[in-house]
Amino acid sequence: MRLKLGRTYDLLYNQLLPKRINRKKIIFGIQGGKGSFNEEAILFHINKNKIKKLQIKYLYTSEKVLKNLHEGNIDFGLFAIQNAVGGVVEESTHAIAKYKFKIVEEFQILVHHFLMKRKDVPINQINIIMAHSQNFRQCKDNLAKKYLDLKQVSGQGDLLDTAKAAEALADGKLEKNIAILGPKILSEIYNFDIIDGDLQDSKNNLTTFFLVSR
Repeated sequence: MRLKLGRTYDLLYNQLLPKRINRKKIIFGIQGGKGSFNEEAILFHINKNKIKKLQIKYLYTSEKVLKNLHEGNIDFGLFAIQNAVGGVVEESTHAIAKYKFKIVEEFQILVHHFLMKRKDVPINQINIIMAHSQNFRQCKDNLAKKYLDLKQVSGQGDLLDTAKAAEALADGKLEKNIAILGPKILSEIYNFDIIDGDLQDSKNNLTTFFLVSR
């Protein structure tokens, strides 16, 4: 009986929400921040489908994407679900267990990882690499060969997202001795020096994304 009432509530809740948040544009909410692989993925989807009128909300975590979708703040959500090398994205599987949604599309993009630092910090002062846990899994062998002495750290909350961590580093909200492991475009956005490139262990480093709706 409780299960039936729950389904009835969800049905009524979704009926009360508008089909579109804004009739003039489609609002996408994505797991990453500016310069993230998630942004690269949503831009791939937008360009492929020739979507012109849109807004991207940078929500940083899968949990926030599905929460905002449930609350009717976005029309579609996007998050990474699996990588060919790193396996399932654990934060996404945890979020999936909490919310109901429909998978609109599943697609892949090829991702490359670069190590970068602030320009005002000598490379010999770098002793921490910060990134999403998936980034470390995808670069595990190369990091062990080249940077075994550097501590690997994943952030908490919004800083779980590598792009958000890069922003925090650039803004002086993190210790300067941190290097970021992530998309090359972050070095352009935040004027970082690239230490090393293409650190992913596989040339076929494909990440799978879900585009979802209510």
